[in-house]
Formats: sequence, C-alpha cells, structure tokens
Amino acid sequence: MRSSAAVRTSAPVELIAPPVVTAAPEIVAPEIVVIDLVALTVLAVNRLAPASLRSATYGKALKVVVSDEQVGAIFRAALEQMGARRTTDRLIEIVVDRKTAPA
Repeated sequence: MRSSAAVRTSAPVELIAPPVVTAAPEIVAPEIVVIDLVALTVLAVNRLAPASLRSATYGKALKVVVSDEQVGAIFRAALEQMGARRTTDRLIEIVVDRKTAPA
C-alpha cells in the first residue's frame, strides 16, 4: 500500500500579501439639473395647452420653443402620451433654443 503525502501548491494564507489599494480616479459626474415640478407644470400649461388648442382648432402644425433639452424631452414625452387620444397633438413640434428665456 502506498502512502501519499498531500502537496500544497499555493502559499499559505499568512504569506500572501494583501492587495495594494490605490486611490480611485476622481469621477466627474455630469452636471445634474433639478427641475422644479411646479415650474415645469406651469410651463407645460402655458406653452402646450394653447398650442394643443390651436392645432386642434386649425389642424395646422405648430412649434413650441423651449430653452432646455430636458424640458424639451419631457414635453415630447407628454405630447406622445397625449397624442394617443388627441391626434392633433401629433402636429406639435418641440424645438430647443437655448437663447429663449425660460417663461
């Protein structure tokens, strides 16, 4: 009968050096703009409601100009939802013009 000895192929845990921890590179987050929901609602009512009424009444395409891309994206999403029930809302186009002062 043969006796076999266990062979250790890795170093004991005590001899393994802890990993070197270096400082993580500084991550610069993009500027986060917080939108005031009340101001956004007022802006939507003041800009989208008249445009929606005009497009429904005259059946003509209209442009609504906003100064911020985030507001534009929110308005487009709102028009997409409203356009499911009121097809004339599909005639409204949202245009971003950074020179336009917020209402």
